[in-house]
Amino acid sequence: MSEELELMVAERAIQRVLTSYSRGVDRFDFETVRSCYWPDGTDDHGSFVGGIDEFIPFVQKSLNRFERTAHFLGNMQIDVHLDRGVARSETYAVAFHRYTDADGNPTDMWAGLRYVDRFERRDDQWRIRKRVCAYDWRRTDRAGADSGFADTYVRGIRSADDVVNHILDE
Repeated sequence: MSEELELMVAERAIQRVLTSYSRGVDRFDFETVRSCYWPDGTDDHGSFVGGIDEFIPFVQKSLNRFERTAHFLGNMQIDVHLDRGVARSETYAVAFHRYTDADGNPTDMWAGLRYVDRFERRDDQWRIRKRVCAYDWRRTDRAGADSGFADTYVRGIRSADDVVNHILDE
């Protein structure tokens, strides 16, 4: 395989890890989240700094207070060093979190951040070895009622019962 093609394959594998992480968080699929990191991988989310074995219960507990989340990924700058089996990525993200505040009001919290990651290739797999979340902004607003959907609409579910896991079942 040419070096250019090998770089494209590596970049695509890294993009897949990045999108799998977001999907895993939003669907409460923490085994998918775990699979994005090497066993010795670390994460710095500001309120948490540590290894993946501690990060999984932390993020699970943190997300329990939200009714729903959605992590949108934007610009991805991926710099692969094939000769060293490492890559650096910077991924812009907007994270949405819906919760009910202490007064019973639906509230939306938005955060603009960048996932800054060190990826390592081991056994032909790319995974996160070190992640740092760099926060750029945050906004919190009271939200209107979330009842604008008719009963016929398919709604997202934060579990393995979500439609994404059953679309191929036919």
